[in-house]
Amino acid sequence: MSLSRIGPTLHCARPAPPDAGGGGASQAPKYIRIRDWLLDRILAAGLARGDRLPSESELARQFSASRVTVRQALETLRSDGIIESHHGKGWFLRRVRAVQNLGRLQGFGEMLKPMGVRARSDVLDFTECAAPEAVARAFGVPEGGHVVRIARLRLAGGRVMSYDLSYFPLEIGRRLREQDLVGQDIFVLLECVLDIPLGFADVTIEVAPAEDEPAERLRIAPSTTIFKMTRLTHDRRGRPIDFEYVYGLPESHLFKVRVPRR
Repeated sequence: MSLSRIGPTLHCARPAPPDAGGGGASQAPKYIRIRDWLLDRILAAGLARGDRLPSESELARQFSASRVTVRQALETLRSDGIIESHHGKGWFLRRVRAVQNLGRLQGFGEMLKPMGVRARSDVLDFTECAAPEAVARAFGVPEGGHVVRIARLRLAGGRVMSYDLSYFPLEIGRRLREQDLVGQDIFVLLECVLDIPLGFADVTIEVAPAEDEPAERLRIAPSTTIFKMTRLTHDRRGRPIDFEYVYGLPESHLFKVRVPRR
């Protein structure tokens, strides 16, 4: 699959943590507080696919809520694809899936935010290195010229969702060194901290056997089928500023786009 240009829909405000308790001063509806508590439990406990959630009666007692309210919270999580019910057995965790709208330029955390799922990154490497051929060509620098390289694991729901390998021109990459790369999307940091408005990205996606490095980072066997997204993001003036490879398992991601007739 290959796309041309997709524009940004970025927000500078950091998401507020949910109210994890059953009471407190939160003005959110009770079913939202129950939903947020369940999400926090899923993430904090590192629950895996198939793990059972508390029963409806247990949740009703804990939150002094009706079964209707509890079921509303659970149905909200089910509609987001996070949990599923088995008749007569209860509610169980499904595999968390990042939904990427290819008609919008979004960071990983921004993709998961509508689901109420918190995302984070493990920064594996932050270094200055000679630009690989594709990166040098994209940035218009001499091959071997130096760039900043950032390698991260993107995590949600207690599991690795993707391995991201990003390259930046030196003057931008060096400014990212002191930023919150663990808890915040780089797109948000570029726009809201570095004051670099984003314009569009050129994106290609291919499905292929995993090479050694992505396989090791994703903790899968070499040659396992994965997707590889190559994305070159430009600022609003059209300057290329972020070249990245995103590697992930197909079952962890869903790509969608609206295609006009003509």
